[in-house]
Amino acid sequence: HNSINFEATVGLANQASKLGVKKFVFISSVKASGAPYPERCMTEKDQCDPRDVYGKSKHKAELELLKIDSNSNMGVSILRPALVYGPNLKGNLFLMMSSIQKGFFPPLPKVNNRRSMVHVDDLIRAILLISREDRANGEIYNVTDGIPYSSRDIYEAMCRISGKPIPGWSVPLIFFKIQHLQMDF
Repeated sequence: HNSINFEATVGLANQASKLGVKKFVFISSVKASGAPYPERCMTEKDQCDPRDVYGKSKHKAELELLKIDSNSNMGVSILRPALVYGPNLKGNLFLMMSSIQKGFFPPLPKVNNRRSMVHVDDLIRAILLISREDRANGEIYNVTDGIPYSSRDIYEAMCRISGKPIPGWSVPLIFFKIQHLQMDF
């Protein structure tokens, strides 16, 4: 992760600055700001220590890019997108959706966890907006659709999209705790 997320990113930004590029928008990750809070959505003010290699490498790149912003004529803005959804899902959202469509995904319990998301079209709008805005230079922005979702909310939305009935029951939360499963949807 370090060679791509840090070294390649900083190298690209340095080259862009030397070539006279005026604006550099870095698409980082919410993981750069640290461990999520289960009871609320994170904000730009949340700056904990990232907990995994990916988040640490993105955070390290952000810090170096902010130095480039301060020490050059190139403006740097950083976007931290929440979980991105839209056509052609990837990762855990894809696995969840395909499992629901096949009838293999267990009904998640209703818990008070909260997760931020953003549609890919809204992320693109944010990138375009930031790329034209000088006041965004040297700033970090979390990009979400502004709605906090629980894992159950996401599950039910995927059931509706897939035309599957939403079961009136759910797997008890204790099952996930016993199995030491960590839900990261």
